[in-house]
Amino acid sequence: MTEARQTTVRPVLALFALTLTVSAVLLGSTILNVALPTMQDDLGASNTEQQWFLNAYTLTFAGFLLVAGNAGDRFGLKRLLAWGTAAFAVTTAVAGFLDSPMAIIILRALMGVAAATIMPTTLAVILRIFPAEKRARAIASWAAASGLSISLGPLLGGALLSAGMWWGSVLEIVALLALLGLAATWAWIPAIPASGAGELRVMPVAGSLAGIGLLVFGVVHATDDGWAYLGTWLPAVVGIVVLAGLALAEARHREPLLDVGLFKHASFTAAVVALTVGSFVVFGYLYFTTFYLQILRGYSPLQTGLLLIPLSVGLMVGAPLSRNATERFGARATISAGIVLMTAAFACVAGLGVHTGPGWFVADAFALQLGFALVLAPATTLASASVPIERAGAGSALLNTLRQLGSALGVAVLGSILWSRYAGMMHDRLSGAPAGVRRTASESLASALATGDPAAVKAAGPAFLSAMHTTALVAAGVCGIALLVTLFPRPSRRSGTTAAPPRTPARERTHADHRS
Repeated sequence: MTEARQTTVRPVLALFALTLTVSAVLLGSTILNVALPTMQDDLGASNTEQQWFLNAYTLTFAGFLLVAGNAGDRFGLKRLLAWGTAAFAVTTAVAGFLDSPMAIIILRALMGVAAATIMPTTLAVILRIFPAEKRARAIASWAAASGLSISLGPLLGGALLSAGMWWGSVLEIVALLALLGLAATWAWIPAIPASGAGELRVMPVAGSLAGIGLLVFGVVHATDDGWAYLGTWLPAVVGIVVLAGLALAEARHREPLLDVGLFKHASFTAAVVALTVGSFVVFGYLYFTTFYLQILRGYSPLQTGLLLIPLSVGLMVGAPLSRNATERFGARATISAGIVLMTAAFACVAGLGVHTGPGWFVADAFALQLGFALVLAPATTLASASVPIERAGAGSALLNTLRQLGSALGVAVLGSILWSRYAGMMHDRLSGAPAGVRRTASESLASALATGDPAAVKAAGPAFLSAMHTTALVAAGVCGIALLVTLFPRPSRRSGTTAAPPRTPARERTHADHRS
């Protein structure tokens, strides 16, 4: 039994405090989506700047997760969680009052640094304070709160904007939630002694930031210059090389922050791939559907948020369903079913048009998030079970680093495919139009509609729809790759045999009891 369990712990209140803080972090990652059209009008933000409003947060979030998890093990989980939550509340509150796109991007990046101290720490606290027989249920509740926060972001943001509030109000509500989480943390999270394990190394953090930053930078700027441009593919290639070098270096280190050795376990690999791809497609979906609903269809921010409610409903239905399905069929089968459902949902996006009834969109959004719910809890539990308890912080940091990388790449890759395809089609359709009109109309759907040029307005809608359908099919293909990884476990390198199927929760409890 750990020292944390010897102190007085009120599990329900502790879990509430943890879910409150992590909800603020994940709400901050999606609540700004619905405000992008408003920020474009109020701040004159370009498509690239809008993508960076989202990606500056997830990029630094992913880059600092590695050291944040290790810092929690070394200095104490409660202390790191409290300081991180306070810093997150302050940076979020300040960002909401800025009027410069570059200043907002910088503050969003600082928000990501603070958020990185929160996400892995909350999961590590669960692993420390909950006994093995209750751990899976606690993780499922944590995962459900995480997914629900992602889904509720557009609704809450839309309600504030439709009430006449300025765009920054969506960040102020996140800051308020973070302050409530801070108070709950001080009151209900026990003081867990620091293990002092590991060393804090700067190079892995610098390497992850450089690699992820260059990769995302290259992909995002494909929107402006195209995929064949040197400034697009060269940073992306360099970023991939840096990340590969970091992985190799960490594999040889005696105390790695990035424990790539965990990928020797087929079940861990399948779970992480599923979670990363799930974040990739869900965040990409939230990005491009915002423009479809608000700009093309003309819905208000509140109406947009209401139409995205099925995302929350899908998660609430899927959370208990995933637990029951895992107990009956196993984690791998449940995760595979979720990925199949997500793949089908993206294939059905091709049926969305200018006059499609809202019922089609609502059903499709529900199916997408139901699929993600079937992936989220069992994959998180499965991946966490592979991490030694004394390395809980660093292990959860690796898991969440890849999830955040998936989120950033989802907006970057799918957003770039969307706008690159749109720009190419607008250039073709407006070949006879004046150069100024063609250039402006190709920047974004909103810019095309704002030109007032009849040819540009007529071409913009079909061009955007075609680009969105292409983007959705790419997302479906990515889900298909994740499904193959999940369905076909690779042989173990050590034994030469196929890895054993994931343990059911009952077996996981037995294993965890012996490990404790």
